[in-house]
Amino acid sequence: MQTLAPLAPPRPEPAVEPTLGDRLRARWLCWLVPALVTGVVVAFRAGTPEPWRDELATWSAAHRTVPQIVELGRHIDGVTVPYYLLAHVMAGFGDSVLVLRLPSMFAATATAAVTALLARRLWGPRAALTAGLLVAAMPVVSRYGQEARGYALAALFSVTATLLLLRALDSARWWAWLAYTTSVLLLGWSHQIALLLLIGHAVAVAVIRRRAVAAWLATVVVAAAGVVPFALLGMGQRATQLDWLSAAEPADLADVLQTVFLSGVIGGAVGAFAVMALRTRDRRAPLLLLSALLPVLTLYAVDQLVTPMFVGRYLVFVVPLLCALAGRALADLRLPLGLTVVLVLAAIGLPAQEEIRRTHSGFDYRRAAALIHAQDRPGDGIIYAPRDGWHFTDIALRYYLGDDVPKDVLLQSDEVADASLWATECADPAACLTGTDRVWVLSGDNLETGRRAGPTDQLTPAQQAVLTGSFRQVTQTRVDGFTIALFVRGRR
Repeated sequence: MQTLAPLAPPRPEPAVEPTLGDRLRARWLCWLVPALVTGVVVAFRAGTPEPWRDELATWSAAHRTVPQIVELGRHIDGVTVPYYLLAHVMAGFGDSVLVLRLPSMFAATATAAVTALLARRLWGPRAALTAGLLVAAMPVVSRYGQEARGYALAALFSVTATLLLLRALDSARWWAWLAYTTSVLLLGWSHQIALLLLIGHAVAVAVIRRRAVAAWLATVVVAAAGVVPFALLGMGQRATQLDWLSAAEPADLADVLQTVFLSGVIGGAVGAFAVMALRTRDRRAPLLLLSALLPVLTLYAVDQLVTPMFVGRYLVFVVPLLCALAGRALADLRLPLGLTVVLVLAAIGLPAQEEIRRTHSGFDYRRAAALIHAQDRPGDGIIYAPRDGWHFTDIALRYYLGDDVPKDVLLQSDEVADASLWATECADPAACLTGTDRVWVLSGDNLETGRRAGPTDQLTPAQQAVLTGSFRQVTQTRVDGFTIALFVRGRR
């Protein structure tokens, strides 16, 4: 009988070295693809929506000298001075609002890349790819990526600071802390309310590496030193800048995802996926969620206890953090299924994307300017109503018509001379209208109620008396947000 030799144990399969293509997909494509997609999405028709009132304020500030911008900050928008200085630099490359929007467009593109890098560092390339593409699919990213204000920059520096904090906690090198300090400084310069992110960072430092609390505090103090001068400029300006706000209701807090993401369905889905990411055993996931959640709750508390300031666009900086968490949850699915979810959310957001590229407000400054320009005559004057409101119609007409704007008959001193966003009108409208036989009145609708303005509803009693006593109305036209009337001297 033949004895069988015992079977030899199977040889282990030799380890397969990752190919160059594998390394490329893992290290580069997971963030490069989202950045390219976001860049294309944000650039699509970026110059089509006309500037709304906040962007008109940016345009006005950008065309002032540096000392004039600083002086403006002493009266209004003190916290926005760093952004206005950036806009001033951009204005040197062109006069269009598209040029002013370029920093926001680049910031939105970079936000997708950095969000992917954050997710890659925490959970790998698959989470990175889905997180970055989620950023590209968000209507809110396109909305503020196509706006000449600092919200897209705040989103970029929010996720950048979070990534650099993790690197600093891992390496504890001085240069890592310096990079984090710089990102926090830029975050504060882009939008000071975004510094609420540091509440979540403080919790993360205490949990992940308690020994680093002193180093973290030192970096925050250094960064704050660069923000404080602009914070001091803005002190006492709340009554001027946020007088249109009232305290938020509990329903406003409940609807915060709708408000921030510009879509309740998309915001709810991203929020749900972000919570699902907590299933991972990685304790950094709940800390990242806290970094997004605590600023929202803190801003609501300030709104209730100190002064109203609970505004959805002030919280855009939490969007990339939630997208990073949602990318982690989608990474548990097969890649084709995860990408399908991203495509479905992008499809849901298409109506909002279309609306974003049509208008940023309900005020058609372009048509109002074109209508007046088509019918004005040499010697015509114009009156803006209300002059002290947030419509900025005088700035808008200068943007569209340049030197072809009818004479501002009630102008006493312009907004640059007043270091303001509003001009000063003469106290005697009858004397100021002497010699003017035709005068346009451009009346903006009520910003709070949306109530349509009549031709003279928002003029002062003295201005109304002059128009009704010495002029007769010959035309009246409506465009979105405005009533335009032409008055000719003579009795009715």
